[in-house]
Formats: sequence, structure tokens, C-alpha cells
Amino acid sequence: MSVEIIGMVGTRDASEIKGPLVDGPVVDWTDGPVVDPAYLEAISRAHDEAGFDRVLIGYGAVGPEGFAVAASVLGCTRQLKVLIAHRPGFVAPMVLARQAATLDQLTGGGRVALHMITGGDEADQQREGDFVVHDDRYRRTAELMLLLRRIWESDSPFDYEGEFYRNVGAFSSVKPATPGGLPLYFAGASPVAIFPTRPAIRLARQWPCRVSSRPYRQHNSQDARLPRR
Repeated sequence: MSVEIIGMVGTRDASEIKGPLVDGPVVDWTDGPVVDPAYLEAISRAHDEAGFDRVLIGYGAVGPEGFAVAASVLGCTRQLKVLIAHRPGFVAPMVLARQAATLDQLTGGGRVALHMITGGDEADQQREGDFVVHDDRYRRTAELMLLLRRIWESDSPFDYEGEFYRNVGAFSSVKPATPGGLPLYFAGASPVAIFPTRPAIRLARQWPCRVSSRPYRQHNSQDARLPRR
């Protein structure tokens, strides 16, 4: 099992112990800019020069958009990879597939990965307009991961009908530059996070998480075949 050293970057000088954060409803917006380009460049280059493999770009319902942040990070570093947190339910799979593949192509391949966060805060979900209940959201995440792989791997248009997504003539001309497609990471903190999503987790890297009383663990396999519908 390979090991990755993963850090985290943000668009302002803030942390859980320093504050203020931009991923919750109560934010001190007057304490400096929400997006500080100079800070983002400095912290990104610090990770790059320190030899980190990858940095997480977090997700919040009121914070800066992750793909734009990732493009900035990749543009100011030499080898550093990014792990873009993505919350399913707001961006159509076809759009997400093209976004990620395009960024991978423009940055030389091998530096982009997606981190699927299903969402555990109902208020934060509803703030963005998502009212799918907690347990159902994990099935949606699993379906999205499987569908992304199929979009990236398909050489011709296909029709798809699942529980949450439906496509007619789905196809993306842009494919990831990364051999085998982009790495997909998955995180969860409850039993329902694992069992409904097992088919998708076979093709994902599992972010270390606690499930019931089991210890932290990480799954690192990307070898999977997509079910055809």
C-alpha cells in the first residue's frame, strides 16, 4: 500500500485554532479578505518545497470555489498535486467529468484528484439547495463515482438511467491525461457511508475514516469494472 503525504491549503490565513473559517454560517468576513491570492500562493509553494505529495482543497457552502482554487495552486507550483473536495448533488456528472479532465489536461496530467464528501451537515446541504436525506446521499455519491469512470472511459455516447442521474447520449470528448483516469477519494464517518457505496469504493481511495468501532483504515485500490446499464 502506497502512502501519500497530504496537506491542506486555503485562500486566507485561517485554521480551526486560529479562525475564522469560511465553511460555516458564522464568519467574521471583516477579518481580512476571503480570497488572498498572495497567501494562497505562499502556502502552496511551502507545501511544494517541503515535498508534500498533495494538498486538499476543502469545500464549504459559503466558501471559494474549489476548481478555481486548484488551478491557482497548480499554476504556482512545480510538482504539488491537488485533491479537490467535491460535494455531489450540485454539479451534473457530465459537467464534473469535463471540468476535472480539462484541468488534468491543462496541467500536464497526474496532478488532479477528486475527494467525494457526501455531506453530514443538513443546514449546510440545504443552504446550497440540497434536500436529499443523509443516507440517500451516500447512494448518490456511489452512483456519481461509477458514472464519472464510465464517462472518462467511454469512446462513444451512451444512455444511462440510475437512481439519481439520467443521461441520453452521454459523452465527453476530453479525457483525463492521467493513465487510468483521475484518482477518486471517498470519505465517510458512519456505517451507511461504507456499505451502500462498496461497489464504488472498489475504484476509490478511501480517506482514513472511522466506521462504527472499527479503527481508521485506508483503501488504495483503483482497479474496478463499471456495471453497464
